[in-house]
Amino acid sequence: MFNARVRFALDQFIKEDYFLPVSDTYHLIEKEDSGRSELIVHVQNENLCICNFDGPQKGKCNFLRQEKKYGLQKSVDHVLFEHMEAGWRLHLFEMKSGVGYKTWQESIKPKVRTSYFTALAIAEFLGIRICECIVYTTYENEKFNMVNQGTNPKTMIPRLGCAARDPYEDEWKKNRIILNVGTELELLHNKVKMKRNPVSEVLEETLTI
Repeated sequence: MFNARVRFALDQFIKEDYFLPVSDTYHLIEKEDSGRSELIVHVQNENLCICNFDGPQKGKCNFLRQEKKYGLQKSVDHVLFEHMEAGWRLHLFEMKSGVGYKTWQESIKPKVRTSYFTALAIAEFLGIRICECIVYTTYENEKFNMVNQGTNPKTMIPRLGCAARDPYEDEWKKNRIILNVGTELELLHNKVKMKRNPVSEVLEETLTI
């Protein structure tokens, strides 16, 4: 299925079980009690999926700064590489029960930034070219309101090198996420509204990419 270069990387570079067995359907799960979620993802094209990308067994780049303020030790929940005609599309999945100003600024954006560059490094080992990246946030509740914002006013202060903007109006509503990388890196963002199972209390949804 994969070309010789990718097969070589999977056999010689990447540790066993780092990727899930190749499939056209994946069950991406968040196990935290506060927001247990299950997203069923259908993929039509050749692909590679990393489940629980934020888990300790996946490892981190040891050269990245450890200080919490940089947010470089955080990762999104799941990563999927999809083979397109023009190259490979990168999909980054972060699963939440609710999203507001603080969650967006202090959790989702740092995780996406680190995961994006880590995924690019993995792509180099695989010998593939990333031509596009899509970020997904699964959620049940939107919490972009003044009460939530007021819990941490610093979330609205632009960081060095960033333009002043409202995360809700300028990012969430416009289906984009803008990352500070010295300049600004803009990625496509898709919101995935989840439904709560009345029996299991798990947030559930199905997505085709």
